[in-house]
Amino acid sequence: MADRDIIGINKRTYYGPDWEPVQVIVVLVSGAIGDYAAYIAAGDSPEWCRDYGAKLCFAEACLHFPGGQLKQELYRR
Repeated sequence: MADRDIIGINKRTYYGPDWEPVQVIVVLVSGAIGDYAAYIAAGDSPEWCRDYGAKLCFAEACLHFPGGQLKQELYRR
């Protein structure tokens, strides 16, 4: 696994004004030292989300990647 590889994707659709659908994507990205972090953005491009999305805190990332998939000691701060 290389630095900045996308290792997980979570896509959800929510509805905005006038019931227009808005897609939200969260990507889990590998780090250079075996760590990882999650980033969130509107849209459907995993690469754009990785490069320009907002970094999530560990607790928020766990909502998008549930079931104990993430380990806090490996999550990039």
